[in-house]
Amino acid sequence: MRKKAGFDALAKKHGFIVAYPNGKKRRWNDGRSASAGVDDVGYLVDFITALVRDGRVDPAKVFLAGHSNGGGMAMRFACDRPDLIAGIAVIATKIPTAYQCRQGRPVPAIFFHGTLDPIAPHEGRPQGSRLGATLSAADTLRVWASRNRCEGIARTQTIDRRNDGTSADLIAYAGCRAALWQVLIDGHGHDWPGNGRGATRLQGPATKEVAAGQLSWRFFDRL
Repeated sequence: MRKKAGFDALAKKHGFIVAYPNGKKRRWNDGRSASAGVDDVGYLVDFITALVRDGRVDPAKVFLAGHSNGGGMAMRFACDRPDLIAGIAVIATKIPTAYQCRQGRPVPAIFFHGTLDPIAPHEGRPQGSRLGATLSAADTLRVWASRNRCEGIARTQTIDRRNDGTSADLIAYAGCRAALWQVLIDGHGHDWPGNGRGATRLQGPATKEVAAGQLSWRFFDRL
């Protein structure tokens, strides 16, 4: 995450604290499996509480950003403990069908979805998938639009400057109780958007049109 997200440089430039908690065996219990047995919600509660107690962070401005399984964990934490965070950034994942949080306290959220994601497909993963079934990107946004009490889409901005075979639509929702954005990247795969790497066999094509770290910070800074 430190190598690909670019948060260290953003933190230095804009004056915020960035921390990198580690999931057990490089995995997070994002709710996709009832048998996972690891209390990662409790772990993150303790982690955030310790940072606040030590005077390192403002408790009103704690944000979570996660890629793939980490993005699923950010969604789960927003469902279980919305009182402890001010917003989430979810990159390259969709809502697990085994764990959905349709209502509850609205939480500001920005989602990054690539239309050619081979690991977290745009249309969702089917039942029986070894990685766990998920909703589609569109249905994930419908769930969050309902949760955040949004009335519809306010505006869409298209970004297409790099001639890299991708383009990004920045979609902002309107009338929300908590802000909701989607960055829909046509032609992008599963990798962290904008990390500078090219296409890979496992993760598919990669965009240079947008940087998920920078856009996540832009979203959080507006809240």
